[in-house]
Amino acid sequence: MAYIGKTPTSAPLTSSDITDGIITKAKLAGDYDDKIQSNIALLGFKTAVNGSLAKYNLQDQIIDEYEDASGIDASASTNERLNSGVYYGETTVTPSVTEDADDSGTDGDYTWYKWTDTASTGSYSTDTTQAHEVLVVAGGGGAGGSRSGSGSGGGGAGGYRTAAALSLVDSTSYTITVGAGGTATAAGNNQGVAGSNSSISGSDITDIESAGGGGGGHASGAAGTAGGSGGGGGGNAGVTGATGGAGNTPSTSPVQGYAGGTVTAATGYGCGGGGSSAVGADGSASAGGAGTANDIIETGTDVTYAAGGSAGNNQPGANATANTGNGGQGGGQAYGGGAGGSGIVILRRTTSTTSAGADLTLQSTDTTAMAEPDYADMVILMENSSGTATINTDIKGYISKDSGSTFTEGTLVDEGTWGTNKKIYAFHDLDVSAQSGTSMCYKITTHNQSAGSKVTKIHATSIGWR
Repeated sequence: MAYIGKTPTSAPLTSSDITDGIITKAKLAGDYDDKIQSNIALLGFKTAVNGSLAKYNLQDQIIDEYEDASGIDASASTNERLNSGVYYGETTVTPSVTEDADDSGTDGDYTWYKWTDTASTGSYSTDTTQAHEVLVVAGGGGAGGSRSGSGSGGGGAGGYRTAAALSLVDSTSYTITVGAGGTATAAGNNQGVAGSNSSISGSDITDIESAGGGGGGHASGAAGTAGGSGGGGGGNAGVTGATGGAGNTPSTSPVQGYAGGTVTAATGYGCGGGGSSAVGADGSASAGGAGTANDIIETGTDVTYAAGGSAGNNQPGANATANTGNGGQGGGQAYGGGAGGSGIVILRRTTSTTSAGADLTLQSTDTTAMAEPDYADMVILMENSSGTATINTDIKGYISKDSGSTFTEGTLVDEGTWGTNKKIYAFHDLDVSAQSGTSMCYKITTHNQSAGSKVTKIHATSIGWR
């Protein structure tokens, strides 16, 4: 089809313009309506969408609906991001972090930081506000002591808390605290010692804290104490009804753990401490409640945290593994109770982040004109995704006929809307005669872009020439 637009002359049609009754040149007297040209471009956009077409060429005109990136010169474009048929500016940021973690590493696209030292507080800050995955496990409770004819309760697990997307704000200093496990107890009527809390605190967050595990009950049938998970009750051959300590159960918020087991008969056996996933079992040298598997450090490789300590029978109490938040194992028959495992705090973030709101340069690939043109037109379908772009300030359009060596800027005008916050911007009869060549391309630039306040999106572009 012939390019349709204004003609620079008003010469009438001649016999040379008509062959077999068909008009071969659109030489119309006077000015041709620019809106008709824009409507033809819109019709072309609709055709491209319906046919799932990439960039395609008419005679002296191209239309690109951005079904793919084939019509864009990536080497000449900057910050271009194509998503679902829309181009906008996006930038990649690698945050700078200041921290004193005891260990750190990477896992695919993520970087993690781990604090394990209970002797001093840690610190973390970033220059980029970013969502972090978080694991905060408190110290596990120690088991109770035992004497002849009795068994102590296992220690309760430290409180277990996670967050999938905790926003940590740029230029804010965060304090990391890792809770110690409850200390071991000597043989005899010695109550298990509760673990200490772990936390992340800062000026903008106040409640990222997990409670230390409850201590296990001792030999004279004492109850376990409350905590993130409760300690198990102690057993005595002549006493029944020693209860497990209460945990921060699912009836409370946030959930951290479960209650310890309760003595159900005068057997002399203690009960298991509560875990982060289940209550401790009742009676008869029972097991502690199950912990929770987590792969925050290495995706697909689970580590189990915050399991309750098992109850005492005839064995010495055993210490829980450090930095797990597990409860200590109870002792039986005049053995002491084991210590709870210390807690742990882990932060994990994407190593680099992408953010819409960067200034965009979008340059097309070349299309060869049939003859060197003097005038060019552009029609853009744009969207004010965030904020409102000022025409010819925040969004600009250019045409080149020498493969981008020289560009001439056109003055865009508002030609209407095509949806909510969506505008048709265009210019017509841009004089490109000062340039030389037939390698036609366009360039669109956006300016003053900012994530959340001004994001300008380009849905489709058409240019024509004559």
